[in-house]
Amino acid sequence: MTEGPKAHRHKVKEFLITLRLSRFVPLCLCAFAPFLGGCVPLDEAALPKTTVSQALEAPYAGLDPGYKTSESLHFIVKAYSSETAARYSALCEEDYQRIMRDLGIYSFVPSKPYNIVIYKDAPEYHLKTLQPDWSGGVTYGNAILIYESDGSAGILAHEMTHLVFNEFMGISVPGEVRWLNEGLAVYEQTRADYRSKAFYDEKISSDISLNPIPFSQLINLVPQGQKDAVVERWYAAAGSVAAFMLRQGGSLSFSYFLGRVKDGRSLDEAVGASFGGLWKDMKDVERTWLLEIKR
Repeated sequence: MTEGPKAHRHKVKEFLITLRLSRFVPLCLCAFAPFLGGCVPLDEAALPKTTVSQALEAPYAGLDPGYKTSESLHFIVKAYSSETAARYSALCEEDYQRIMRDLGIYSFVPSKPYNIVIYKDAPEYHLKTLQPDWSGGVTYGNAILIYESDGSAGILAHEMTHLVFNEFMGISVPGEVRWLNEGLAVYEQTRADYRSKAFYDEKISSDISLNPIPFSQLINLVPQGQKDAVVERWYAAAGSVAAFMLRQGGSLSFSYFLGRVKDGRSLDEAVGASFGGLWKDMKDVERTWLLEIKR
């Protein structure tokens, strides 16, 4: 049965509460309630030192014997039926191609296929991943673990964006681009799931447009230990800014922007050099974004 808007909003609220103590970690070990992605509370000091493209030994149990596998160009999908594996394999490739087009990083090739594990239902997922009840999916190393649900398409797109972004950038989510990492993931999530799009569109029009988050806070003050309303606003604003830069600047210029950030240029330098004079720096982006959301 498809959930109604009230049930969806309730699940979103439940998830946001769990982000109060969240920490954004180099491996992007993330978990979700249906329709919304965010990072699991985890002590960065406890993590082994590794690059984001390397998969660690998985702390989860796989599918029961008899599962089916569907391999495509970029993914290895495991599920309990051939039909489910093939369906998610096609969805993964669709998401991947869309992310490549949106970000303009056509030349990027993952070092190895991403692993996607589709559990039968929520009870099996929670039992085998040891994730909390509110979690609808988790990313670990180069794998995405989810179960079949109404929100799985959005979850998949959100987490795939993190995998691609982290491996392409070759970094451990430095503070200056955490907003961009999450913002792009939110944007791709809304592209894959109409309910997520409706939720964030409403948040921008009824909240952010009336009381915007200053860019100095958006970029430098990633919410940690904040109230759920603060986290909700931060995610919505990050997604809106990322979407705005993609729409206004275009995917080609955006790829130049990402490349310069990857090479160590500051956000201001990367913006000024990448968008053909459209923006001089992030203050320019902020000024034009505010005009856009206040229309």
